[in-house]
Amino acid sequence: MRRMKGLLIPMLVVAGILAGCNGAPAENKVASTEGASASADQAAATDWPRTFKDALGKEFVIKKKPEKIASLWYFYPEILVALGEPPTASTDKEFLSSLSYLKGKMDSTTELGDKLSPSVEQILSIEPDYILATEHHEKHYDALEKVAPVITLNSKDIYDNWQYGLRTVANIIGKEDEAEIVIGNMMNEITTGREALKSIQGESVALILSWDGKTYNVLGEGNPVYTLAFDKEQGLGLTADKTFKGTNNEFTSFEGMSTVQADHIFLIGDITKKETLMNDLKQSKVWNNLNAVKKGHIYLMDTSAITGGPLAIEYALQNIKSALIKF
Repeated sequence: MRRMKGLLIPMLVVAGILAGCNGAPAENKVASTEGASASADQAAATDWPRTFKDALGKEFVIKKKPEKIASLWYFYPEILVALGEPPTASTDKEFLSSLSYLKGKMDSTTELGDKLSPSVEQILSIEPDYILATEHHEKHYDALEKVAPVITLNSKDIYDNWQYGLRTVANIIGKEDEAEIVIGNMMNEITTGREALKSIQGESVALILSWDGKTYNVLGEGNPVYTLAFDKEQGLGLTADKTFKGTNNEFTSFEGMSTVQADHIFLIGDITKKETLMNDLKQSKVWNNLNAVKKGHIYLMDTSAITGGPLAIEYALQNIKSALIKF
């Protein structure tokens, strides 16, 4: 994949605790709170040690909750932030911090350089408890393992299924309950969105990605945003442009765009350059003849949507709903 370049835990948990306290007699409130705190501490203590097997089949005995995590791939920081545990260090921090849902969330995170060639010296300087890597870091394993235990997850497994990625990382850091809250919240939003969008089921939608404003491709099956938009159970159940099948469809020339028949188009790119992008497109006869353009159904979505993580899915979900529910 080319260079990729909050969900907050619901207040329902806090509200539930407060409701429980309010329901207790006044004289018992302090005792109830202390008991709940002691129970929570006891439950947390029993969570460790735990055994975890990574994608390479390596087994790790995690003796206590990891406090310092070094992230070597772009989706880890997003998952960790969703779980309320930003990484201590991460590759591509500068770019990731620019994503709408990570702005201000990685201020204390140390930069580790490029995701394919992370700085071992910088990793060593933070003394991490664990390093989260992928199969792309195989050539660095020897050096990395001298710094800290390296847990490897398969990048495609996580990219294809944001729930799997969230649950797997949560299992490493002891945040399973938080992961289930995030997933439950998200699936509820998707379900309600699917119901609200039934009114446009007969209208087709295309997701078109452009990194540079010159080359374009229609996102297809296997892309997380495609699944969110079109899957009947895990997504919003929208109708995809039937002209395109399979995986991503890249146009060899801009004229290929003329084959897009969708009633609605989400144009995914760098929205900081949207004025230049749209001005260039408006000069094109091919673009102006598109069905969605004639109907005024063009919506811009930032590349923040396509990392495949839970916060990216949330970002794309809100964008799609806000654009289409009004119809």
